[in-house]
Amino acid sequence: MSEPAGGSRWGYAIAVGMFVMCAVGSGKVLAQDAPSSDPSTSPRERALRDQLKNILQELDELQQKKESEKPEAERPTIIKENAESASPEAATEATSEAKPDFDLADMSIVSKRLQKRPEGMSLSATVPSETESQPTRTMKESMESLPGVVLRQANGPRDFSIMIRGQGAKTTFAIRDIKVYEDGFIQTQSDGLSRLDIHDPWFMRSVEVIRGASSSLYDNYALGGMVHFRTRRGSDIRGLETFFSGGSFGYQKYGVAIGQETEKFDISMFGSHVAEDGYIRHSNYNTQTINFNARYKIDDRQNFYFKAITNWLNTKVPTRLSQSQFFADERQAGTNALLFNQSRVDRRTIVGGIYERQIDANTVLTVEADYDVKDIQQSFAQIGENTNPNYKSYADLRHDGRLGTLPLRSYVGFFVNQLEQKGNSFQNLADGFGTKGTLIQNSRGTIFNIGGRIREELEFYPNWILAVGLGFEQSRLSVHATNYDPVTGALATRASANRTFSNWAPEGSITWKPSPDRRHWIRASAGYGIPQFANLLRNPVDGTPGTNFSLKPQKNLNLEIGTEMRLHPTLLVHVAGFYTFYKDEIIQQTISTGNVASINADSSRYRGVEVFADWRPVSGLRVSGAYTHIDSEYINFSDRTAAGFIVRDGKQVPNVPTDILNGKLEYYHAATGWGAWVEGNYSNSYFLNNNNTFGFPSYVIGNVNVHKNIELSKSSWFRFAKLFVEVDNVADTKYAASGTVITGEAHADAASQQIFFAGYGRAIYGGVTLGLF
Repeated sequence: MSEPAGGSRWGYAIAVGMFVMCAVGSGKVLAQDAPSSDPSTSPRERALRDQLKNILQELDELQQKKESEKPEAERPTIIKENAESASPEAATEATSEAKPDFDLADMSIVSKRLQKRPEGMSLSATVPSETESQPTRTMKESMESLPGVVLRQANGPRDFSIMIRGQGAKTTFAIRDIKVYEDGFIQTQSDGLSRLDIHDPWFMRSVEVIRGASSSLYDNYALGGMVHFRTRRGSDIRGLETFFSGGSFGYQKYGVAIGQETEKFDISMFGSHVAEDGYIRHSNYNTQTINFNARYKIDDRQNFYFKAITNWLNTKVPTRLSQSQFFADERQAGTNALLFNQSRVDRRTIVGGIYERQIDANTVLTVEADYDVKDIQQSFAQIGENTNPNYKSYADLRHDGRLGTLPLRSYVGFFVNQLEQKGNSFQNLADGFGTKGTLIQNSRGTIFNIGGRIREELEFYPNWILAVGLGFEQSRLSVHATNYDPVTGALATRASANRTFSNWAPEGSITWKPSPDRRHWIRASAGYGIPQFANLLRNPVDGTPGTNFSLKPQKNLNLEIGTEMRLHPTLLVHVAGFYTFYKDEIIQQTISTGNVASINADSSRYRGVEVFADWRPVSGLRVSGAYTHIDSEYINFSDRTAAGFIVRDGKQVPNVPTDILNGKLEYYHAATGWGAWVEGNYSNSYFLNNNNTFGFPSYVIGNVNVHKNIELSKSSWFRFAKLFVEVDNVADTKYAASGTVITGEAHADAASQQIFFAGYGRAIYGGVTLGLF
């Protein structure tokens, strides 16, 4: 297994160089904002322009709705003639020029009201073509087109861990240290766990990612940032859509989408069924997802949004492979996977609502509340049953005002949430059926979080914006566990913990917009995450059941400098350099055989650069790429091993990628509806153990896609058909899709542990989306 290459310093030089370049250049228009490019324009004039933009947008929507309701013959003739006489490319450009200039991230979740994004942050979003031309099987296929974002295969078909700037790298299943939302509803439960099982990629309009510690806005667990999934609205569907897809390894998917927009309502509903035999043996699954969205315009000032999501998952789970197992047969199920009948039978449902009220022309109130319940039964070496009902709510007040003559955007928010944990663990009889044996543990716990946040964004000088924010949260965690002897079933030990944590998260940034097409910023922000239930139920001295009184919340400080600019009307470039200090990171240590405890690693640091480019030299052609470099190391950390304590200062933090590159060349010919793309993904090697003697192997993967869009305007039954054929891993490369943090000082000791999940070999998929009625 090759060892990681040394960390390159070129990334930092690029980041600084790009920031200096941007200070002296000029260019065209970014979609993020639309102020006047004239620096002599007064702050009041720019504020009025923003209000006018919102009004024009609403008027444009009302006019389009009126025209669409008229019979074809009664619609304005001049519009029809222009559309017919112009080329498809020109018609598209004319349409886009006629629409108000705003970005998806600047739109309210509940209504179509303009709602500016926070200033001074590294924010990226996937483009619609990432899901339209390739109805992706997983979020990984589209999200890794964004800089700074890495997804790794976990325990299930759509279960991936997400890493942003090195945060979340220690997670072997699900998502931690990153806050997740869908359409404004919090998907992260109060214990910090998020899972992608509930998010079907075919439902999505885009995925937005804020990179860097963001607890001042998104509170607990936003150490790496925030991920926001946005589903398609009824106005995007306007009828009925069906989707059919199939491919290698028994893959099959069936989906339906129903959506429509009226004067008062915007309603969309999605349903899907996915099943597959799986590339790795003992990884077959089936999963069903329903996602319902109803937006109701109560009056000109009030809107209400109801959302309900539910997901059923039944999947077998293989065991990670050692190095020798991976080289011998990467598709094998792994040690004891069949003996334990390893599996997950998970159910999750989220139901909630968001109320939005425009108090006056410059003030908007938003109130959210939801009920989120997770019911899981998982069979591994032990069989676990857990139920986690979670109540979450937040209220936000936004105001666009003035401080003297200076434009001031103010924000204040409050939130409260509570999660209950009810769990039982049983001995697995290892009979190949996952039969329950003796009760090993039952537990009951509660997490209660309450807090608030405030943020001010002041344009203190034309095109210069100062943003300051502060978040506070108090968390009360209470848990009790009763342990039983696995042989006799007799009472063995009791353990409990009652802890209260108070966390503050300040943030500050300065943004300079010399012209509408250029944005440059510097930012300092903080993140925090409290311990989980299991972290507090093991004695940190000997690893036996007990109370961990010494464990502290993990915190980080993110420093970044970035630029986003159009170097040419066809070329958008985004560059950010970051330096993150991590304090008291919670990690697992093996104290003795079978005894693991949680401790705080005193300090570590992560630094790197993120680069994104989007070049569209001619109509229909797009060349894009995202590159991330991360250099991480422990600053002060004494690791406990069987040989005693070993100082790890200067060692690289395990399981943190050093270099990730995604590149894509795509072309779409609008006149014929034909399109195609070629994509490449590269991951450099990196270490997986604290002693830096065992590495994750590097790989290069190539994918190709051909698709065809057919418009059927003359049919009353069919509106369109979208067909695609895709080949993933064209070269049939043998590679590891994910690794995990392992122990062992020598290479041989590390190599014998359960480490890798194999990535898919060459696979072919095809499908069709039909637009009906």
